[in-house]
Amino acid sequence: MGKLKAWLAGLADVGEADTLTGRSILEERYRALQRQIPLLYAIALANFMGLHLATTGFTSFLSPSSLLALLIVARLIYWVRNRRRTLPPERILRELKRTFFFALAFCVGFVAWGIYLSLAGGPETKAYVILFASMASIGCAYGLSSFPSAARLPIVVLGIPMVLMLLTEPDPVLVTIGFSLCVILLITLRLLGIHNENFTQLVESRAGIAAERERARRAEKTAKAEKAKARIVADTDPLTRLANRRAFLRTLGREAGSLRRSGLSFALAMVDLDGFKPINDTFGHATGDSVLMEVGARLATAGGAGALVARTGGDEFALLLRGCEDRDSAALAGRKICDLLSQPFTIDGREFRISGSCGLTMLAPGDCSVTRALIRGDTALYRAKQQGRAGVAVFSSDMEEIQQRRIRIEEALRRIETRGTIGLQFQPIVELSSGRLRAFEALARWHDEALGDVSPAEFIPIAEQIGVIAGISDDLLAAAAREACNWPDSVRLSFNLSAVQLCTVGSAARILYILAGNGMSPDRLQIEVTETALLVDFHVARDNLDDLRRAGARIVLDDFGAGHASISYLREMQFDGIKLDGSLIAPPSDTVRGRRLLKGVLDLCASLGLPCVAEHIETRPQLALLGELGCRDGQGFLLSPPLDAEAAATLAASSVTELKSNTRAA
Repeated sequence: MGKLKAWLAGLADVGEADTLTGRSILEERYRALQRQIPLLYAIALANFMGLHLATTGFTSFLSPSSLLALLIVARLIYWVRNRRRTLPPERILRELKRTFFFALAFCVGFVAWGIYLSLAGGPETKAYVILFASMASIGCAYGLSSFPSAARLPIVVLGIPMVLMLLTEPDPVLVTIGFSLCVILLITLRLLGIHNENFTQLVESRAGIAAERERARRAEKTAKAEKAKARIVADTDPLTRLANRRAFLRTLGREAGSLRRSGLSFALAMVDLDGFKPINDTFGHATGDSVLMEVGARLATAGGAGALVARTGGDEFALLLRGCEDRDSAALAGRKICDLLSQPFTIDGREFRISGSCGLTMLAPGDCSVTRALIRGDTALYRAKQQGRAGVAVFSSDMEEIQQRRIRIEEALRRIETRGTIGLQFQPIVELSSGRLRAFEALARWHDEALGDVSPAEFIPIAEQIGVIAGISDDLLAAAAREACNWPDSVRLSFNLSAVQLCTVGSAARILYILAGNGMSPDRLQIEVTETALLVDFHVARDNLDDLRRAGARIVLDDFGAGHASISYLREMQFDGIKLDGSLIAPPSDTVRGRRLLKGVLDLCASLGLPCVAEHIETRPQLALLGELGCRDGQGFLLSPPLDAEAAATLAASSVTELKSNTRAA
């Protein structure tokens, strides 16, 4: 019984429902049968009725053979009514099995009736049976050609008996006809096989093409999703989940352009946190990061619906505030922002208090320059910070002079020829106990014919904001490296990295490439970095510094003690030295408090095994105190002012005898 079921399942092509291609073939078979089977039943009915009329005439319609005719008519009506029906593969499989058994029943019934007529009638009746049965078998076989298991039934069950009947006839002509019919039936079987192979290949080809199209569609959809995800990641600050500087500038440009069409105004707010760095210094990055995330959430609330809030730097934020129509409404929005930031922050059970300074500028139709808006916002922020903590300032005409100078500086920095006017001076770093020259710190100096002397504190932040600092710094490093090759190998070059360079992936490789191109070994380079620079992207900065340190460069933490250097960095990064900020040296050296503070910092560095460099040494009491407290190295105008390249080379070659004598004389 099990073998019979397996054979019947095989005849119905049950395996075609197991795979995607198989289901496609199954669906195509069914669609083809929906077109062909009505014609099949029409052929069958025509031959059946032709045989009936040829053998029995118009009488005896109420006979057993009439049931077979009614079955053919019923199935014909069924297929005509369902010629456009769509079925799932499982239902198609059941329909094909049903079709197979109906075809088998028709063939068996037809051949049984034909044999009965042949036995009951004469030679003429037998000829009619063979004629109509043969035509029915071939016609029905082609009608079922899309369903090979059922298509073979008319040939095998209906056609072969007719061949056998002819071959058993005594008349040689009938035997010849039998052989011819046999050949035709065999050829028909072969043609059915070829048709099925071509049909299957065609469907498989279509299914393959459809699958490839689907894979391509999915790949395209995935690529679009990944691209959108990458765009979101690229435009999002990873810590606060706010927009980053790039996304903010792009949106600002788009909004500024829309002002021309909408006629609306909005305010640009620049926010800088006050008192954040001490939290980061004392409690570490995890706490500082939590504060920044809470700041982002509060700013999003302060901005209201439709506002864009972005983190544009370490503790710097920017907002686009819609609904601000004039300076008064902008000032109110700025005050709301500062009030929110002044409320206590509770992180891990501790309460922290910071504040924020806010500079705002209005953007109105006809005044849609993004660059000008950013300059105005920065100018207003600078004015707000001059007011003290939590200051708010809205750009006004009295700030125009500051803005105009900034614009001129920016325009000059954008010109390639300006790089040639930014030069270097070199200030000695010496060992305080012996006067031995240890290094020169490269200091950028810029004199412009129109602007006059522009200090690094003024032009470097602008160069960072407009994206030209990398080129300027590369040129200065290359020039400094060339000069350093004229010094003894024992004298290092100390060079400051900006936040943009430090926190750009691949900066370390670029620096090493510049050194190699100018013949300087990395082990003579000393990189100075500040906490402000590290704060922008600590992980990228650490990777760059690690790469430089592995190449042989020394890493020095600059401005330690100025509120811009965190003790936590001494735990999380490996430094080769500490540079004390001038604020620790400048107070009167004879005050007990000043001496204790300076001694505490020096003792901390000594416990960590980090040598110290004191900068801004300007008086003999300062120098004496530093020597007494054990500070190893120093720099300042008392020791030597910054020198041009020629004077620096001369000093480096003189074994610092002159420098040492000048120090004692001072």
